[in-house]
Amino acid sequence: MLAAAKPVLRSGDKMTARPIERAQPPTQRQRRRERDTRGQILDASLRLFSQHGFARTTVRAIARDVGITNAAIYYHFASKQELLEALLDEKGIVPALQELQQATTEFPPRVGLLAIARQAMSLMQSNRDFLRLVLMEALGGEATAVAVYRRNIELWEKGVSRFLKAYAQRGLLRQVDVEMTARQIVIMVLTVFLGDLVGRFGSHQSKGGKLSPVLDSYLAAALDNILHGILASPASTSPDD
Repeated sequence: MLAAAKPVLRSGDKMTARPIERAQPPTQRQRRRERDTRGQILDASLRLFSQHGFARTTVRAIARDVGITNAAIYYHFASKQELLEALLDEKGIVPALQELQQATTEFPPRVGLLAIARQAMSLMQSNRDFLRLVLMEALGGEATAVAVYRRNIELWEKGVSRFLKAYAQRGLLRQVDVEMTARQIVIMVLTVFLGDLVGRFGSHQSKGGKLSPVLDSYLAAALDNILHGILASPASTSPDD
């Protein structure tokens, strides 16, 4: 077998090292352009989801609305589900649920749980139209909306459960199923929100996240009905607790 031929370096030849091409980090201008494009995609998605529904809105329609290619959409978001999740994040819903995992449990039960309920209701009121869309799609059985809805509800329930467990450890609650009670509280808040969406509380609509007196009173009374069954002593249900 012949040995492999080796290159011969002749007199006058020069061997120069070819520089290694490395990807340059994006410039500030490029990062700003990417943020702007991402924001435009989210705005267009919300608008089209609201007009046509989540299932009937295609990536192509979103791209056409923004004036970019389908590939540009997928550069920022891997799927429509990721788009929907990003909208929840942008609206402050996901961050609020995550912060609930770290919130202080030092306040008495009624104070802490009512604060959670009010914060949740205020956030939902600030995003009424968007959440109406998500709820309608989920109730209609749209798989992605159902998955996103369930994941965030479970995160909410987990946060409430954390509070209840802390209260139980301090002897402030009776022996109760903490997860079930957390679910009942979340369902109660959601039911009050749905009631307000259909005008259950009359013309006293909440605006800009600020709860109307009628809605706030009803929310507090509904929570008190739950607390009456789980607090360790009647004294704990007083307004000061």
